[in-house]
Amino acid sequence: MIKKIMLALPNSRWFELRCWHTFPYTLGLLTSVLKDKYEVKILDADIEDLTLEETKKRISDYSPDIFCISCMSMEYAKSFKEMASIAKSAHPQTKVIIGGIYPTLLPEALMKDENIDYAIIGEGEYRLPKLLDYLENKNFPIEQMDGLVYRKEEKIITQPVTNYIKNLDELPFPCYDNVNLLSYANKANKYCYFLYPKRFPYAYTITSRGCAFNCIFCSSKSVNGPEIRYRSAENVLKEIDWLVKEHKIKDLIFLDDNFYLDKVRAKKILQGLIERNYDLTWKSPNVAVYALDDELLELMKASGCYHIALAIESGTEEVLKLLRKPLKLSKAREVVKKAKSLGFEVTAMFVIGTPGETWEQIRQTFRFAEELDLDYAAFNIATPLPKTELYKIAKEKNLLPKDFRFDNLDFKGYGKASITTDEFTPEELQILRAFEWDRINFKNNEKAIKIAKMNGITMEQLNKWRVSTRRNIGVNVKLTR
Repeated sequence: MIKKIMLALPNSRWFELRCWHTFPYTLGLLTSVLKDKYEVKILDADIEDLTLEETKKRISDYSPDIFCISCMSMEYAKSFKEMASIAKSAHPQTKVIIGGIYPTLLPEALMKDENIDYAIIGEGEYRLPKLLDYLENKNFPIEQMDGLVYRKEEKIITQPVTNYIKNLDELPFPCYDNVNLLSYANKANKYCYFLYPKRFPYAYTITSRGCAFNCIFCSSKSVNGPEIRYRSAENVLKEIDWLVKEHKIKDLIFLDDNFYLDKVRAKKILQGLIERNYDLTWKSPNVAVYALDDELLELMKASGCYHIALAIESGTEEVLKLLRKPLKLSKAREVVKKAKSLGFEVTAMFVIGTPGETWEQIRQTFRFAEELDLDYAAFNIATPLPKTELYKIAKEKNLLPKDFRFDNLDFKGYGKASITTDEFTPEELQILRAFEWDRINFKNNEKAIKIAKMNGITMEQLNKWRVSTRRNIGVNVKLTR
């Protein structure tokens, strides 16, 4: 009989990678759907900076029947695997279940680790309770469960996702009873402008899942399904009421891929915030430029929005077509001009190194970013993520290194290049990106001070970041906390 469940996150510092504090939104959602039937405990080795031995002792002391690991990034794959190993060592009888973005994209790679018993693909709020019911009662054939990876007679069986949660309003709000929420809400990721709040305490929320578009570099459809699904404006506002009144939240970060595509819904939420007149500020890290207009921007500002991060991606129309990005550069110029006139912090994201892109087009992207005079410009190198069109193109055209593998535990983020074409090499992309990032963003002391503030760091830390980025061309940059 299953009684005790532990929901866990590894320590991002275990293998000398950058520290990455994760707000417990996902763990809170899973707690909500499990707490009425099971005893649920959260083990966040990251927020507490636990060592491997301390983590093992916590697991041993609790002796969970089920040990669930949230795996949200390929960058920390080694940490996820280590946590599975620790769990089995601390309590051999426990069943280890993994879920999150990484196992959704690469389940078979993780399931090669014999310390992992099951991998959940897609939405854990739906599948984890069902898997637990199977493990406890065996009242239906496991083959009937979609979005699950397991072993049968030493063979890895993958059952793809066929169902998605259609009515997101049916999901409960996250339950934070098992954590000290203020330990999260008063601490944020430094060096991360799009996730660093203006004020504390802050919280994350997600009001929709999925994307309506097909950008070749994005894995959103593989993670969230082929269609975009929304929570109702009423449901979103109810959660905001709860966060403000019960948890005294002062700043909110909307992590949606497409918060603004349904303009009727978006305006209802913004009007609701205006009417409530809370002492609440908020920001959007992922903004589709083509979804914005003057009216929406004005409502956003009036409702407390202070920062928008625009997904512009390229400075040429030709490359935008390659990326399948439904955007005109004239629209980007209009939105940036309007947002700046309203007093927003305006940042933007760009991608360089797409197959078919010329060296001159890459240079034009940097020129366009400079022309916009943004508060901050982020430049990423096109990274062939699993199950993306970009990976398929790079693989078919033989543009990747012969030893390229997703599961080599050496994923270094979007400053690391892997694609080679007749127009550029990985080394050229990395050098150009590092030095143009520095040149465009730090033209004067005033801009540098503002960027340091947006990233939650001191000027001394900013200067060390710049030096480290230049000297390591953006790869394996060691950042001081």
